[in-house]
Amino acid sequence: MTPTVVLAGDIGGTHARFARVSPGDGSVVLSQARTYDVPGAASLEALVRQYLADHPGEVAAAAIGIAAPIVGGRANPINLPWAVDDAEVQAAIGTPHGHLLNDLLANAWGIGELAPDQVEELQPDRIGLGGNRAVCSAGTGLGIAGMVATGDSWQPFSSEGGHIDYGPRDADEVALLVWLRERHPEWGHVSAERIVSGPGIHAIWRFVTDTGRATPTPELLAAIAAGDPAAAIANAALADADVSAVLTLEHFVRAYGAQAGNLALVLLSTGGMYIGGGIAPRILPILRRGAFLDAFHAKGRYNGMLEQMAVRVILDDQCALRGAARYALNALEAR
Repeated sequence: MTPTVVLAGDIGGTHARFARVSPGDGSVVLSQARTYDVPGAASLEALVRQYLADHPGEVAAAAIGIAAPIVGGRANPINLPWAVDDAEVQAAIGTPHGHLLNDLLANAWGIGELAPDQVEELQPDRIGLGGNRAVCSAGTGLGIAGMVATGDSWQPFSSEGGHIDYGPRDADEVALLVWLRERHPEWGHVSAERIVSGPGIHAIWRFVTDTGRATPTPELLAAIAAGDPAAAIANAALADADVSAVLTLEHFVRAYGAQAGNLALVLLSTGGMYIGGGIAPRILPILRRGAFLDAFHAKGRYNGMLEQMAVRVILDDQCALRGAARYALNALEAR
C-alpha cells in the first residue's frame, strides 16, 4: 500500500519552507525540504506550484502555516505582499484538502512530533499532573498558541496574543514604553510584539543607546549597518563584546520571560510552557543565566506555581513543518 504523503509549508515574511511528509513510527517523516524567497513571489499558489514542479508527485493533502489569523480559510498577513486563501492551496495541489493554519498553531501541532533532544529544558516539571500547554515564540513577530488538555492528548488552538498591550514592570520598562510611544504615535498602542521580537531587540537597543544608558562600539555599529540588527546585537551580547548589546538582551529576556509568565497564567499551562521561534535557540546561554525565569516567576502571589511549571525551548527549526503535516494528516483521517 502506498503511504499517504502530504505537503507541509511554513510561510514567513522572508522565506517559504516546504516538505513532503509521510506518517512515521510515532512521528511524521519529512523529506525533500526546500526553502524559497518570499519577496518577488507572485502568490502563495505560485510558491506551492514551484515546489511541486521542483519535487513532482501527487500529495493527498496540504497544510500551510501562515503568520496571520486565519478566518474562513483566508488571511491578509501583515508581513506578506499578498492575501492568502485555502482555495489557492487546493488549486495548486489539485485536491480539496488544502488548508491554511496560523503558524503558531502549526508549531503547537508540531510539539508532539519532537524527539527529546529537540527540546531544551530551562525548568523541570515539578507539578507532574499534565494539563494545558502554551507556546510563546519570538522571531520576526511574537506568536502565541495554546494546547487544551483533553485526556492524554492536547488540542491546539491559535491566538493573536502577541498583540496585547506591553506591560512595563519597572522604571526602565516604563521609560522604554514612553520612548516608543513618543517615536511611534502611528502605532496606536505598543504591543508586546514591539519589544519581544527581532525588531524589538533593535528597538530596545536604540532606546538603550539613544537615552545614554550605554555607548555602542564601532564594531557593533558596523555589524548593525551591514546586516540583520537583531542578530548583530545578540551576537555581541553572547560574546560579551558590547555593553549596549548586553543591556539590550537583558531587557529583552526579562520582557520575554514576563510575557511567557503572563501566558502561563492565562492558560494555566501546568502541562508546560514551550518557547519557540528563531531567537530562543540562538540565545540559549543568555536564557540559562536566570533573568528569563526570574521574570517568568515574578507574578506576586502566583510565583510558587510558576516555579513548578516546565519551561522548554524548542530547538527544532522544522517544528512548524512537522505540525502542519500532522494537521493535514489528521484532517484526512477525519474525512
